[in-house]
Amino acid sequence: MRNLKGVKKFERLFRVLGSMDVDKSDILRLNHFINDVTHRLLQVGMRNAKLNNRDVIWISDLPITMGLEAQMQEFEKTDEEIEVSTLMEDLATLPPLPLAIGEDVQEYLAQIQGGIVVALIKCMKTIAPGVKNPQTEEWEKARAIFQTLL
Repeated sequence: MRNLKGVKKFERLFRVLGSMDVDKSDILRLNHFINDVTHRLLQVGMRNAKLNNRDVIWISDLPITMGLEAQMQEFEKTDEEIEVSTLMEDLATLPPLPLAIGEDVQEYLAQIQGGIVVALIKCMKTIAPGVKNPQTEEWEKARAIFQTLL
């Protein structure tokens, strides 16, 4: 998201899902956050694909929990109104991996990342229930939680 395409849509997503106001610096943080979590999911997927003697990461290799799946579904409902999923592709900066990323993973990547965003927003609201404009502290706490769980 080098040119911050879709800032208004992401601002609206945070307002709708978390009653929060974010700015361009938050959208940059979001970009880094999504890429970090996506990379961690792909690392686990790569390990699982290797364990199954494959050189392609399938969607079934990714550690998509019931919780993340529920957040993906919530994102899908919200996305019908906001239409931010097309911008998710701009967020994805996938690292070079020794294994190929399967078409099924690529097809669902925007949905997975949308679920990550919904989970992030809910996490921030749990960390600081009254927060209207997330600050560095909320971002760092949310990052620490995600790094602990993934």
